[in-house]
Amino acid sequence: MALSMKDIKRKIASVKKTQQITKAMKMVAAAKLRKTQEAALQFRPYINRLEQVITSLTEYTSHMEHPLLRFRDVKTVDIVVLTSDRGLCGAFNHNVLKETESLIKNKFANNTVNLTLIGRFANNYFKFRGISPKHTYSDILKDKAEFGDASTIMENAIKDFTQEATDEVYIVYNKFVNVLVQKVVVKKVLPISFGDTVPTEQTYDKFEFEPDKSTVLNELLPKYAKISLYESMLESLAGEYAARMTAMDAATSNAGEMIKNLTLEFNKARQASITRELIEITTSIEAMKQ
Repeated sequence: MALSMKDIKRKIASVKKTQQITKAMKMVAAAKLRKTQEAALQFRPYINRLEQVITSLTEYTSHMEHPLLRFRDVKTVDIVVLTSDRGLCGAFNHNVLKETESLIKNKFANNTVNLTLIGRFANNYFKFRGISPKHTYSDILKDKAEFGDASTIMENAIKDFTQEATDEVYIVYNKFVNVLVQKVVVKKVLPISFGDTVPTEQTYDKFEFEPDKSTVLNELLPKYAKISLYESMLESLAGEYAARMTAMDAATSNAGEMIKNLTLEFNKARQASITRELIEITTSIEAMKQ
């Protein structure tokens, strides 16, 4: 059934209001993205250097000297899932949640899996499916990532790992690549290993450590695990803003196209109305002449 001119005008006004909202949301996301993207990119060299330092130290220290370096038979796995607290960001959350489900069903099908969920989307998603998480956190990635939050979350994971309540800890999150691309990453945090780390020219075997290398590792390794989660939070937040900006840009463009089509439909309806009135007038005049 064709819409009346009044209905079309009402629909155009509604779409224009929606377009204003999506355009404003795009601008807000773009402003927040610049700051978060800068923080994420600046943090990468820091964690890369820290990995190189720890790698060099562990080459000259037995892997069994620190519990966070110990590998054992995997029976229980903890997965930290990073999602957003707000929607309207395309497939950002969907991709992370599907990857997590794939890990549970395939890679860890024979293991006990405990979930630590960060973000309302992850909480609601697994709650709807009747899966009870080990820990849940909301509203900690609303505006910015805080190292204190990452530290608190990882302290629980480190405690469980050292007490052998869990054998491996993973983080699933969206890594920021660029404004249009966010890549889902599955990162193993515990036990700590750097099998793919690029060797550094700087070696630390000739340095003296006070009080000793083991004590230095005792300080660095827990901090590295916390920093690793903090980096993931920064990357996830930057990816969220990029995904929202892209989604709102697409929504704004679609709204513009819809307004264009509705305006064309309105003009056709108006032209048909004018033509009909002219025909009625002409018909009336001809009838009066007879």
